[in-house]
Amino acid sequence: MVSTRPVTVGARTREWRNVTAHMLREQIIPLDRPAVLKGLVSDWPLARAAAQSPEALGAHLRARDRGRPVRIMVGPPQIRGVFFFRDDLSGLNFEHTHRPVHEVFATLLGCRTDSDAPAIYTGATALEETLPGLIGECSLKVLDRPARPRLWLGNAVTAATHYDNSDGINCMVAGRKRFTFFPPEQFCNLYIGPLELGPGGQPTSLVRVCAPDLQRFPRYAQALAAAETAEVEPGDAIYIPNLWWHNVESLEPLNLSVNFWWFDAGEWAAEPFAALAHTLLALHGLPESRRAVWRRMFEHYAFRTDGEPVPYLPLERRGILGSLTEKIQEHMRVQVIRSLTKRMAPQLGEAIRALLWETRTPGGRR
Repeated sequence: MVSTRPVTVGARTREWRNVTAHMLREQIIPLDRPAVLKGLVSDWPLARAAAQSPEALGAHLRARDRGRPVRIMVGPPQIRGVFFFRDDLSGLNFEHTHRPVHEVFATLLGCRTDSDAPAIYTGATALEETLPGLIGECSLKVLDRPARPRLWLGNAVTAATHYDNSDGINCMVAGRKRFTFFPPEQFCNLYIGPLELGPGGQPTSLVRVCAPDLQRFPRYAQALAAAETAEVEPGDAIYIPNLWWHNVESLEPLNLSVNFWWFDAGEWAAEPFAALAHTLLALHGLPESRRAVWRRMFEHYAFRTDGEPVPYLPLERRGILGSLTEKIQEHMRVQVIRSLTKRMAPQLGEAIRALLWETRTPGGRR
C-alpha cells in the first residue's frame, strides 16, 4: 500500500540550546546522532536580513554576489518538488542549468505564490567562489576545525534520502526544513537505487518518504521504526553525522541555508565510496570461492576483525598496514591508479603508466 503524509516515525531529534564549541566537541559529536542546535546562527547578518523581509535578504545576497553562474536543478511542476529517479530508472526527473545566485533568488521570489511553479534548487555552492563577501559573516564559532561554507537555495523541494561522506552542520537562514533521519545500519532497509545515479550525486533511496509503498518496499517499515525527524527554523542549525541517511524537505516557497562539512579522517584520506566502487570492479568477475577468500582478507586487513593484522612485524616495517606516511600514501595511490589503468585504452594507459614511472624515478619529476 502507498501511505500519504504524515508518516509516523520513531522519535524526534534531540534539541540543544546555547551550544558552545566545548558542548559540540565533547557532548554532541561523540553521541554520533543528529542534533538540532537551536538559535545557533540567529545573529548572522544574513539571518537578520532574512528576518526583515525576503526582499532584504535578496538585496543582501545581490550586493555580495560576484555574478558567477552556479549549477541549478530545475524540475517540472509535475514532480511536486521531489528531485528523484525517473519511474523506469533510466535517468533523473530534472535538468541542470547555470545562473548566478542573485538571479536564482529573484526567480524564486517571482514564483513563490505560483502553485504551479517549477522545482528550483541549487546546492553545495561554495561561498568563496560565488559570494565571498558572505564568508566573514557566516562563520561558526562552535566549530573548531576547518570547513568550507556552502549555500543551499530553493523553493519547496525535497532532497531524497541519501547520506553524506562528511560530518556537517546545516544552518537555516530563511524558510524551514524537515529532516527524516535513518541510522547508518538501516541502509539495507532503504532500498537504495542505482549507486551511480543518485539525484544529488550520492546513493539514494528509491522510497519516497512522503508516500512509502510498503507493498513494494516492505522492509522500509523497519527503517521507519528506527527513524527520527527534526524541523529547523530560521536561526537554527542541525548537526548531521556522516553516513546517517537523511531526507530533506524544504517547507516554504523560499528556503536558504548554509552548510559546513568536515572530514575528521584527514585531507589525505581516500573517499570510501570510491573504494567500494573499486572493490566491485575488482571482485565482480571472480567465482564465489575466491570472493569468499577476499572477503576474509578485507575483514582481516581493512576492518581488523581479528585485531592488529601484523603484530609480528616491527612498527617500522608494517608498510601500508602501519603508519601512513606521505611516502606510503603516495605508493598506495600509485598502486590504485595502476590497477585502474590496466583496462583503459592502450595509448592512455601507457601514457599514465609512463607518468607514474617518471614520478617514481629518482631523476624524474616529484
